[in-house]
Amino acid sequence: MPLVTTKQISELLGVSPARVSQVKKTGRLNGTFKKKGAVTYFDQDAALAAWNHEIPQLISRISGSEQEIPSFNESRAKSEHFRAELARLELEEKEEKLCEAEKVRREAFSLARSVRDAVNTIPDRVANQFAAETDPVVIHQALTEELRKALERLTDG
Repeated sequence: MPLVTTKQISELLGVSPARVSQVKKTGRLNGTFKKKGAVTYFDQDAALAAWNHEIPQLISRISGSEQEIPSFNESRAKSEHFRAELARLELEEKEEKLCEAEKVRREAFSLARSVRDAVNTIPDRVANQFAAETDPVVIHQALTEELRKALERLTDG
């Protein structure tokens, strides 16, 4: 993958630097060069392959006269298909089978925040109780109960 200048690639191809610039403007050499300041550097292997049509074009330019215009019936069928699809989506939204992704994100964030806050306040609630307690079974039961209460918020929604 040696990098070469426009002049060097033109010499390898046997054309003028101006011709390389013309072909570059058509998009045929897209992805084979980088600009550093005012100088354009080509990946020699990729540029040669693109010049020789060995790699497919990423962008195909079709003039207006070459574009195929679908028939009226095809256009109408596509239009009806998309209207039916929109109607289906609206129905699913009304039946609450479908909802906005942003609303789901907000609800999930809110729920996660409330659980986080509940878990973070456990030490404040049990610190005094544990300071006086020496029995590990009692401490374990108290911790388990506090965690259960905090995590119940997930199921309560």
